[in-house]
Amino acid sequence: MGNSTNFIESHCFVRILAHLLVAVCFILMPTLLMANETQPRVWKVKIEGNETFDVIVLREVIANSSVMFSSRMIFWKRHGDILSETEVRRDVVRLERFYQRRGFPDVRITYKIDDRKKDWRKEVVFNITEGRYIRVTEITYDFVGEGYSPVDIENHRSYVRAKNRNPLREGRRYEFIKHGDAEGLILNALKNFGHAFAKVEVDATVDSMAFEAKVRMTIDAGPVAYLGEISIEGNETVEPRIVRNESGLAEGQMYDQRRLTRAQQEIFGHHLFRFVTISMPEQPRDTTIDLNIRVRENPLRSVRAQFGVGTEEIVRVGASWVHRNPFGNAHSFSFASRFSFLEQRVNVDYTIPYVFNTNSSFIISPFGQRLDEQSFLLYRAGAANSFVYQYSQNLAGTISYEFTRNEESLKGVDISIADSTQFYNQSTIKISGYYSQSFLDRGKGWAIRPFVEISGFLGTGTLRYDRGSLDVRRYIDFSRTSQLALRVDSGILFSPETVRLPANVLYYLGGNSSVRGWSRWSLGPKRPSFNDSNEFIGYVPTGGRLNLAFNTEYRQDLNFIYRGMGMAVFLDGGQIWQRHNDMDLSELQFGTGAGLRYRSPVGPIRFDIGYKINPNDGDLGIFNGVDKGGRFARWGIHFSIGQAF
Repeated sequence: MGNSTNFIESHCFVRILAHLLVAVCFILMPTLLMANETQPRVWKVKIEGNETFDVIVLREVIANSSVMFSSRMIFWKRHGDILSETEVRRDVVRLERFYQRRGFPDVRITYKIDDRKKDWRKEVVFNITEGRYIRVTEITYDFVGEGYSPVDIENHRSYVRAKNRNPLREGRRYEFIKHGDAEGLILNALKNFGHAFAKVEVDATVDSMAFEAKVRMTIDAGPVAYLGEISIEGNETVEPRIVRNESGLAEGQMYDQRRLTRAQQEIFGHHLFRFVTISMPEQPRDTTIDLNIRVRENPLRSVRAQFGVGTEEIVRVGASWVHRNPFGNAHSFSFASRFSFLEQRVNVDYTIPYVFNTNSSFIISPFGQRLDEQSFLLYRAGAANSFVYQYSQNLAGTISYEFTRNEESLKGVDISIADSTQFYNQSTIKISGYYSQSFLDRGKGWAIRPFVEISGFLGTGTLRYDRGSLDVRRYIDFSRTSQLALRVDSGILFSPETVRLPANVLYYLGGNSSVRGWSRWSLGPKRPSFNDSNEFIGYVPTGGRLNLAFNTEYRQDLNFIYRGMGMAVFLDGGQIWQRHNDMDLSELQFGTGAGLRYRSPVGPIRFDIGYKINPNDGDLGIFNGVDKGGRFARWGIHFSIGQAF
């Protein structure tokens, strides 16, 4: 009983103490907040006197930072870190260490704290006197160990190239931080021509008084090794020979680190696998090296559903079913369907992934399609047989043969016209290529996409025409958050001009990923469309045999507002000509505008508003002098998933 009473009394005492603490906090909180508001803050950070390293690099070294421009716009709220002179002195030490590790032993850094217009705003200024740097006056490469020929190594082009790129070579600034880079450069060169067990060490003798450094690289290359046993682990339904074939590795090959990297990429890119590692088990230093390939398979069967919305297709739904390795031969069988207000399509794909080597594959694709465009309605069914060669992640090419039976009906024309509905067969050879320096949503460098189509090859099919196009893109990064994206797209179609080609063969411009401001395919030549009562209801595009378009877009991340947000401003332009001789660059039409981006798990969600700069009567819906387009005919709204280009 006594223990229970003591427990109750202790519990009451704790509760009373807790209430007192809360009350004290409420009393002191305004005082603490007021003190926090009156404390000086770091408004701007300047770095002066630096010559070797850019300010952007040095800002990453220190803790203090300037207030961002976007935050300064919110003038009613105080921004910036509370000024701590202790932290400023720590930044001085950080900068000194940064310079010292990069060859400046006598660097001197001072700081001052200046007042801004408002008392609480402070400017921290770091002044750097770099001084002389230590220079590499001598570098030697000493070969130790047995089982190899130093002469063969010194004459090998990979080793010579690595020596010429060594950051510690003679005449360069000595940087202690580059020891690892120098070791890795020589080590990788050795491993790329057989020396799997190579070891490299860097040592330096530094005379800080004379500002000189002598570098010594010790190399124990070990014997040239050749691939021995290649063991496979983790495979459940896939035979080991398939994994070996896909890797491109075989017993007796000279060891090459680059070959192992490519093998891992090839296996990982195969539809059967979702994980792969290639490792060297513990083994003696010898001329034969064993490898272990460990894989994890994808499920044999999977179902996938898709859903999307946009201003062109309105709503898009899709579903696919995939059976991997149906006959135990690493092939793939899939059925896919796609439905929207614009297109309905079903297709079956049978993929043979390994034809001549790991880079080649063959795909058989029977399909059926219904396409409902502004100016025509198309039904088509057929099959495509495609040979794909993936030379690398950056470069690929495809050649395919496609045969289809088609029924096409023009819209908005007098039904008494005999050729308003057309039946024809298409027999085409298509050759396309793809080169890109980027693999992500954010483009990088160059991207080039050529395309050639030959129809009626060897007298097959109803139609005879040839056409080609070229899409060139360039992405220029101004910073990690801003980019300029450029694209030029052109196409030309050759056929007798007396022959009326089906509407779906011609070129069109306008839409979410084309010239914005115009709706899908609505830029270029048009014809008026009428209802059953012969009343004008709008214009529909007629397409053409020649097209030229360009896109310019400045993209800016807005992560400071919300993570994943971004914006873009753009200028697009282009034109369609019905005949080659009609081409006139003065007829180019332009659209401009801006939009928002959000980087979602399914890709960039894009919302753009475009404005037609120089529309014609057809673009504005003016027929016989009467405006049928309305006050917003100059504007276009574009919403979709994925970048414009």
